[in-house]
Amino acid sequence: MITNTHIHLRPDPVLYLRDPEGTRLGQSIVEEGLVLMNEIGLEAFTFKKLAARIDSTEVSLYKYFPNKQRLLQYYFQLYWLWLRQVCGRHAERSVDPLTTVRAVVDALCGVWPKDAPPAQLDPRALRLLVIEEGMKSYLHKNVDADNARRLFLPYKALSAFIAECLVAYRKDVPMPRSFATTIIEMAHSLPFAMEHLPSLTELSNKKDLKHLSAHLYHRTVTYLDHAQPMKLK
Repeated sequence: MITNTHIHLRPDPVLYLRDPEGTRLGQSIVEEGLVLMNEIGLEAFTFKKLAARIDSTEVSLYKYFPNKQRLLQYYFQLYWLWLRQVCGRHAERSVDPLTTVRAVVDALCGVWPKDAPPAQLDPRALRLLVIEEGMKSYLHKNVDADNARRLFLPYKALSAFIAECLVAYRKDVPMPRSFATTIIEMAHSLPFAMEHLPSLTELSNKKDLKHLSAHLYHRTVTYLDHAQPMKLK
């Protein structure tokens, strides 16, 4: 059973120069940075603006994070680490593989139980940032170097876990890792379309996360039950 026990998550230390959780200033940086980045977006976000918001100096902020890209990736790791924990706990209390798949899809779509465990930062604020700024964490020229540093490991771990859940339901499911990643991406790209590009999806009519989850669950079960193995040349 999921309880309100606080989940303490640790992003990769390579993302920061000084652990922000070790000081009150560092905590303010990540707390208020998340709020500000959601308010104005990554492009408009600067350490100068954040410093003014928390009554500090720009130089002080650079002692914690080398740039805003690393701060963005810090938030992303926190979110994926938290979501992996929530999905794992759902799996532990599920009675069968299909129930697990349903619970995992709910979690990916932001349909969380009231007793979902809190993290050190608000998961809903982290999810919003992932939806709004998602691809910017890896769509850049240094993505291969970041990947070599294993900065996307939490995302990959979540994808691998979901793939395992799919295989638990159907052992010969085609390309489970690819479909797992597809589910994750759709769970976060469709809400963006619902909010900003409404003509791209009928889900925009109500903007209901439960409808989003029902749609992706239906797509998932259809794939699990009917997809044919692919022969790759």
